[in-house]
Amino acid sequence: MQRLNSVNPDTAEGRQKELLDTVQGAFGLVPNAARIMANSPPVLESFLTFSQAMGNVAIGEKLHNQVKLSTSESNSCDYCTSILCAVAPSVGLTADEILAGRTSSSEDRRTDAALKFAEAVLARGGKVDDSQFEAVRAAGFSDGEIVEIIASVVLGCFTNFLNNVADTDLDFPRADPVEAGACASGTCMTH
Repeated sequence: MQRLNSVNPDTAEGRQKELLDTVQGAFGLVPNAARIMANSPPVLESFLTFSQAMGNVAIGEKLHNQVKLSTSESNSCDYCTSILCAVAPSVGLTADEILAGRTSSSEDRRTDAALKFAEAVLARGGKVDDSQFEAVRAAGFSDGEIVEIIASVVLGCFTNFLNNVADTDLDFPRADPVEAGACASGTCMTH
């Protein structure tokens, strides 16, 4: 059972209403996670600003979303994994690329290096060792792109932690566990 209140966009007022209207305009709906964030308008506003800015990253929207998928899997956030799988095709991710994000492993050398680095950043609280740093650098990532990978992990962690604490009710199809191998059959791993 969900532990934090979801703000109803139809009855919200003031800044809550403005921000929820922004979410509605941007996505065509207001996900339950945004309704929970609306309990604190500064939090929802910060999330929207951070998310919008991350839409213009040099690493690209696909890799940004794969890093967030990796982070969601590591943090066992069913809500975030489900919503990221549901929207993945809209950012151009194929079923194989979704699986790569969820497993932090890709056949593409550059993507694999970024996902492994992101996984190390999360697992080690940012205290990656020299070999982990050199591996992402050797894959051709600039300082700016490395900062973007770290920021993608941080953005993923925020939503993961919030939704795990809130036990947010799913308003998207639940993503199947990776072990189910749904990507191999070409589905988006949801049912």
